[in-house]
Amino acid sequence: MKDRTAWWFSALVPPSLIPKLVENSGGWDIHIGDGHPAVWTIRSDDQMKRVYTPFGNKNGIEPLAIDRTFHGIRGDFIEVSQEYRLYHNLYPEPSKSRFLLIDDNGDESEAIRYGADFLEIRTDLLLEFCGVKQMAIAIYVDSSRDSKLSLAQLGLEEVEVNQSGSRFEYFLAVVARDQTFEKTLGTLGHIVGKKYILPGPFPPERSESNEDYQEFIIDTDSSGKAIRHSCDPDLLANYFGKNPNAPHYLTPVFFRPEVLAKYYADPRKYSVEDGYLRCGSLWGLRMDNDHPDVVMVYLGDLGRDLTETERHYWLSFNIAPAGRTISRTAFDRGFRAVFADPQKPDLIFKQEYQQFNRSFREANGWDFYQPLHGDDEHFLTGLRLLLTDNQAEFDSQLIALTKVLIDSLNESEIAKRVTTLTANDKGITKLEKFLKEGGGVGYDSHTRFLRVLQDLRSKSAAHRKGSSYDMLVADLNMADAGQQRVFADLLTAATSLIRYLRDTLIRIRP
Repeated sequence: MKDRTAWWFSALVPPSLIPKLVENSGGWDIHIGDGHPAVWTIRSDDQMKRVYTPFGNKNGIEPLAIDRTFHGIRGDFIEVSQEYRLYHNLYPEPSKSRFLLIDDNGDESEAIRYGADFLEIRTDLLLEFCGVKQMAIAIYVDSSRDSKLSLAQLGLEEVEVNQSGSRFEYFLAVVARDQTFEKTLGTLGHIVGKKYILPGPFPPERSESNEDYQEFIIDTDSSGKAIRHSCDPDLLANYFGKNPNAPHYLTPVFFRPEVLAKYYADPRKYSVEDGYLRCGSLWGLRMDNDHPDVVMVYLGDLGRDLTETERHYWLSFNIAPAGRTISRTAFDRGFRAVFADPQKPDLIFKQEYQQFNRSFREANGWDFYQPLHGDDEHFLTGLRLLLTDNQAEFDSQLIALTKVLIDSLNESEIAKRVTTLTANDKGITKLEKFLKEGGGVGYDSHTRFLRVLQDLRSKSAAHRKGSSYDMLVADLNMADAGQQRVFADLLTAATSLIRYLRDTLIRIRP
């Protein structure tokens, strides 16, 4: 506003300098725009020497924010100390004018926000940084305000104050101001000062000793009451005699399948795989997700591989074993050390689909299914059995299955190898003629399945539902079987299609 100005700035100051900086009052120790590397010419031993200083001053004062200007030729902007950004490994998100912190759990939070004339840094992260560097935070202020009213009109008296302490210094003035052009006396208030916040102790090494290891249901007693035990790996038994009276590290713990919904919903961050869940490169968890109605994780793996925050989330889906055991797939892989294919339709389909794509490319030199765009990869990675009978989930999974089976057909390459195409031939028809001209037999049931899938996507997910959709529901017996069962059947049919394509199209080179 025209009648007021306010400038705030901050820097890092060696604590040993503070007494001198307070004693030698003269305003700020570093100013907005300072802090760039510079070369100084100084006298030393009666000789002039040129000295390089990384922050533009000889006292070791470091800016947190650097005002970057380019002489009016390019736009100005504020830059955060690179050391600070690298220490916290902050992710830049310029489209939202901020930096993000990604914690050990994979969760993102705003660490810095900025604009054309301001920059704000999260306090706890700054204090940690100052503790590591053992540097004090200096806060500078220079603010003034004008008023057309006189001191008397404002009910104020003229004041000029200089105050200082061991870690602060400021000058405050409220005085009459000559408003020459209006031939009246107004009032001016002005404060300029600085304050130093000493660093805390050097942060201790992170320790797991204070970690909270939740208790999970591992069994029930004779009355049906849940038996719980800590997932702390150090408190569990193993095959080498450790904690002989405690539950074993490999005690199965069961969860409702909805526990995976969070991870399926964010494929950019998480990957739900056959027998494994990962969060980028931060953490990974072995799991048995080849059960039809539960997910199993070993008790010790919960404590070892998940963060405390993530375990809280899993705990809310924990259920009693109720006679369940690990799947045959997990038993063969974990205890017999033999290769075992998954048995769930979604896991089987994704395995067969990816293997077919690799094998076809190696054998024929082109992609039968075009690789998904990065923004579309979630259609395959997130493809899964429905967690419940839910129309919204059914529609979204239907779109995903159609995307990878029909929309991803490499029509341009397929068309090059078909001589009987007409102008109106679309993807499935092109595939049908490609198979026919290639000598394929028995493809009718598979192309018919693709047309049903496309029709279902069109009438269920892509457009408003109507009488034609009701007829399709009746044809598929969806009303009685439920969306879960119908989509499982669609995945099974999709796997049959991929296996047919593999057996028909791939020519193994000698």
